[in-house]
Amino acid sequence: MTAPGGFWRRYAAWSLDAALVALVASPLLLPRFFADARALDVRFAELFTAFYGALGGDALDPARVLDHPSLVSGVAAVEAALTRMAVPVAVALVMGSLILHVAGECSRWQGSPGKRAMGLRVVDRHGAAIGAAHALARQLAGGLSWLTLNLGHAMAALPPDHLALHDRVSGTRVVRSASSAWPAWARAWLAVQAFTAVAATVALTGHLMQLAQAAAERAFGG
Repeated sequence: MTAPGGFWRRYAAWSLDAALVALVASPLLLPRFFADARALDVRFAELFTAFYGALGGDALDPARVLDHPSLVSGVAAVEAALTRMAVPVAVALVMGSLILHVAGECSRWQGSPGKRAMGLRVVDRHGAAIGAAHALARQLAGGLSWLTLNLGHAMAALPPDHLALHDRVSGTRVVRSASSAWPAWARAWLAVQAFTAVAATVALTGHLMQLAQAAAERAFGG
């Protein structure tokens, strides 16, 4: 007997696969990523300096501040730096994930390494194994779930079938043995991700606040 994979089990599997792809790609990506991150840091510092410089007029006019040429160019520079940093990482992760998932889903595992670790299999709507072409079509359909700002992925939380958008489009299902239990380590894995996300958000916010404070001190003294 099989049962639907369920949202959190599927997310745990996906995040394991993403970590695996990132680990394999990191030797190629990290040197450029860190260089681009340093450049982005400089652009943010310049943006804050431009913002406080635009506030230096006699009268505070929000429209004037937001339209200030130095601020507009500063925003554009930050956007360009973010793009330079994010695009190579995104392309590498997408291509690596595409290969990993297609190869896994048409193999005897019927799923990626993450899915196998979580006891999940990808089958067609009749419960049969899928081939390479069907697996590729499923991954391409996954783009729709990303383009909906992950609402397509969130559909996997809806009972009774727990089908994501790309499952419905590609005619596939993610299933598990009805008797399989959550691995204890999987809960710890999700907890580590939650802690890391919070810690990274706090650290990034604090760093940006430091950049802003330094810019304000340069602009106004103190």
